[in-house]
Amino acid sequence: MTQPSSENIKLTIGARFWDDHCDRCPCDGDPELAMANEIGRSGSRVTIEGSPEQIETLRSDAAFYSDRWGPDECPPGLKRSAAATLKVINAHLTAKAKHS
Repeated sequence: MTQPSSENIKLTIGARFWDDHCDRCPCDGDPELAMANEIGRSGSRVTIEGSPEQIETLRSDAAFYSDRWGPDECPPGLKRSAAATLKVINAHLTAKAKHS
């Protein structure tokens, strides 16, 4: 489990893509080191916390799944959830860059 730090990123995203991402765990190596941690869940929303590297792994996966050329077998709802996840991550990164 990732240890909380001042560099960790906390985000609230849709549960549909998060659950799919966790089931697939597209990461090489130790999944606990590669995956952000779920720290809360309320209905269809999940709050996660992870290192910048873990969030980048999630961002990359969301970008692939939300792309129109992404996986063909991807249900439309999952594709929309991936796009929403990507939007949340990109908004966080943009806001962080503005404050740097």
